[in-house]
Amino acid sequence: MDFGAGSHTQSSPLLNKLRAIDVTQRVTAHNNPWEAAILAEFARSGVAFTASSPAMENRFYDAVAELIACIKPTGSEQPILHEGGIYHGCWLESTGTINAELLSRFVPSIAAATFAAFAEHQREDGLLPYKLTPDGPVFSQIQLVSPLARSVWTHYSLNGRDKAYLAKMYRSMAAYDAWLAKWRDTRKTGAVEAFCAFDTGHDLSARFWHVPDSPFNNDTKAYNPDNPVLPFIAPDLTANVACQRLYLARMAEELGEDPAPWRARAEQSIAALFEQCFHAEDGFFYDRDRNGQHVRVQSDVLLRVLACEVGDDAFFAEALSRYLLNTRKFFAKYPLTSIALDDPRFDPAYDYNSWCGPTNFLTLIRTPHAFDHHGRHVELTWILYPILSAQFRSTRFAQTLHPFTGREGFTEAYSPSILCLLDFVERLSGIQPRPDGTLWFTGLVPHQIEHRDVAHETAYARTVDGHHFELVNTQTHSIAYRDGEVLFRAPKGVRIITDRAGAITGLIGMSVNTIAGTLHTRDGEFDFTAAANEQLHLENGAFTRLHNPGLVHPTY
Repeated sequence: MDFGAGSHTQSSPLLNKLRAIDVTQRVTAHNNPWEAAILAEFARSGVAFTASSPAMENRFYDAVAELIACIKPTGSEQPILHEGGIYHGCWLESTGTINAELLSRFVPSIAAATFAAFAEHQREDGLLPYKLTPDGPVFSQIQLVSPLARSVWTHYSLNGRDKAYLAKMYRSMAAYDAWLAKWRDTRKTGAVEAFCAFDTGHDLSARFWHVPDSPFNNDTKAYNPDNPVLPFIAPDLTANVACQRLYLARMAEELGEDPAPWRARAEQSIAALFEQCFHAEDGFFYDRDRNGQHVRVQSDVLLRVLACEVGDDAFFAEALSRYLLNTRKFFAKYPLTSIALDDPRFDPAYDYNSWCGPTNFLTLIRTPHAFDHHGRHVELTWILYPILSAQFRSTRFAQTLHPFTGREGFTEAYSPSILCLLDFVERLSGIQPRPDGTLWFTGLVPHQIEHRDVAHETAYARTVDGHHFELVNTQTHSIAYRDGEVLFRAPKGVRIITDRAGAITGLIGMSVNTIAGTLHTRDGEFDFTAAANEQLHLENGAFTRLHNPGLVHPTY
C-alpha cells in the first residue's frame, strides 16, 4: 500500500458509496421549522454510515430521522430532546442525562440545551424537576439513575470546554446535592433513600412490590409512614450521588475551586453504599428496608451501581462472571434483562412498560460506561452484537426487547432505543470521540446472529475539529482515511486509538482471539500482538503494553 505524500489509495465501492451520501438528502423529515437546523447540525458532525446490508444502512438513517423528530420545544422556544414514544417530555433519569450524553456526539447544541433546561427550572430550594413537559416542570418524585454531572462533564469535554456553561451547571448540581442530603437521608446513614418506585424509574419491578409508585401526597420530601417497608436505602440512588460528587470534584478543580470536599463526600457515599446495601455473600447490591432487611431482588440495579464507577477492576470482573455474563442471571440471548432470569419473579413480558424482566433500552445505553471504565471492551461486544442484530431487523424503536427472541416490545420512536443504535454502530464499526481527547476507530462489523451467517462490511465517517475521517471495515481488515488520504490500515479485530487530529497513539485487542499483524501508517509499519482487551501504546516507533486485564468468559 502506497503511503506517499498525497496518497489516495485505491477506493472501494463501499467507500465510494459512503462519500456519495448526503445526510440532509437521505433524511427528509422536516415537519417543523426547527428540524432543518437540527439536521444541518447533525450533518456538520460528518457522521455517515453505509453497509453491505441495505437493511443495516436503512435502519441507521431511520434512527437519524426519528431522533430529529424527538427534538422539539418544551415550555420555551428552545428545542430539547424528548424521551419519545408515549413519553411526552424530558426525564432527568434518561433524556436529561444518558440520552443527552450520547446526543452530545451528534447534535451537541441540543444536548447542551437539554441539560441546561433542568437547571433553568430548578426550584429555589435546590430540587431539580424529575421531568419537563409542555405544561412545565414536574417535581413529584426524584427519578435518578445516570449521574447528571458525568453526562455534563462528557459533553463539556467533547464540545469545546465552555467554562461559563460548566459553572452554571456546577452551581445547579451542587444545590441539588444539598437538597438530596437534607431530604433523602431520613435515617442518617449517609446514603440516599427511595420513597417510591418512581424515584428510580423501576416501574412494575418486583424490587418495589408493596411500595407505592409515587411519594406520599406526591411530595418529594415524604414517604407513606404507614408503609411497612419504607423508606428504602437505595443502592442506585446512593451510587448516583457518589459518582455525582466525583465529577463535581472535577468541575470544581476545572473552575479553580477546591475539589477536596467533594471527594470526601464521595468517599462517604461509597462507604454508606457498601455498609447499607452490599450483600457480601451474594456479591450484590440491594435496597435495605426500614426493618434492616435487604430486599433480595436481583435487578439491573447492579449495573446501575457499576456504571457509577463503583468498585475496582477485580470487583467488576467478579460481577461480570457471576451476574452480567451469566446466562442464569442477566446474559439472555438479547441481554441484559431487568430482573435476573433465575428469579422466580422474572417476567419477560415486553408489551408494556415493565422493569420486571424484559431487556430495556435504557439499561443498554447505560451499560457501556461501566465496561469502558474497566477496560472490558471485548465483553461489551457480546452485548452489542445481538442488540444490533435485533435492531437491524426491527420496524420500531421500542422501549423493550423480548430477551429470548429480540422482538421489539412497548411503544415506538423512543429516543433511548434510537440513540442505542447510533451509539452501538459507532462503538462497533465507527469513529467515536472520547472525553479524554482521543478517537476510537473500531475494526469490527455487526454479526448476523439469526439464521444463516452473512458476511457484512461497513463504512463510517465523522468530522472532528475540521478533519474528516472515514473508516472502512471488511472481513479481513480496516482502512482509515483523514481528509481523503489513507491514515492507517490494520487487521480486523483491533481498535486504533488516535488523538483528535488523527495521530496514532495505540490500539486495543477487540477479539476473543489474539490478533497478530501489522499496523500500516504513513510513518511506517508496526508489528503487534494484541490479546483480548490488551491495550498497547505506540511511542518512539514501537508498541508497549499499557493494560492487559484478560478476558471474563460467559458463565452458566
